Amino acid sequence: MFGWVKRVFRAEYVPLDPFEDGEKEQLPERRACTQSRIFWINLGAPILDEVEIAIGPRFLDTSLIESDPLSIFRQDPSPEVDTAWKRLGDTRPIPLTREQVLAIGKDPAEAIRIPDSWELGSDVYFGRLDVFHQIHCLDALRREAYWDYYYGSQYPRGVNETGPIHRLHLSHCIYYLLQNILCNANTAVYTHFWTDTIDHPFPDFEIAHQCRDFGAVKQWQTEKALNEHDFARLTKPEEYGPPRFMSYRFKQVHGYYDTHEDPGEYEGGAIA
Repeated sequence: MFGWVKRVFRAEYVPLDPFEDGEKEQLPERRACTQSRIFWINLGAPILDEVEIAIGPRFLDTSLIESDPLSIFRQDPSPEVDTAWKRLGDTRPIPLTREQVLAIGKDPAEAIRIPDSWELGSDVYFGRLDVFHQIHCLDALRREAYWDYYYGSQYPRGVNETGPIHRLHLSHCIYYLLQNILCNANTAVYTHFWTDTIDHPFPDFEIAHQCRDFGAVKQWQTEKALNEHDFARLTKPEEYGPPRFMSYRFKQVHGYYDTHEDPGEYEGGAIA
């Protein structure tokens, strides 16, 4: 029980380079320490009980000018580009045990339980990996950059013509990604060089970063993912208990008062 929680307290400060030169008999211990560091910063992440996610140096494609071939994630919008972003940002839910819900500090009585009809067990809950929400938000910002392609026909006068949900989602994504950047606080350092083209120092972003193996995370997600369309169609069961009390503003932007009495003022004690 809570295996991933127990292990974090054995974490030590060690270099996060599992590829550093050394004798072979030292590698298992180094990998274990690296994994412990991941546990330390991902308290309650069930994937880490099942998958060893390697960390190693990687050079990113940081060129200002288009590379050849150009990554599909830098290409102009098209059905192929949209498909690539959708596959990368897999927002399908995953199943969580009761222990895993408790380990991330949540109350199973409030977490949405997977219906028995899904045949995954009687005490299993819906979860999602946060990295895919981040990719979803980045994709939302990308779409804003290509406004005419995605929204121009519906909102020819721009973002101010959209409804509150669109603008709130946009500001949510900007602030959400900012907080994740600050949370991870990448401390890699880059230098600068002179060019034969411009007179001011130019940044040299071609440096090694310590990166997790996203492929391992994506594979785990693919293996665990549940049907998102069926998930979205779920409605609150009678046995769930009192639902979360949401704010007047939340109800307003979601059209709650189209079918319910509008008190016309903020309701105290709401959570969002």
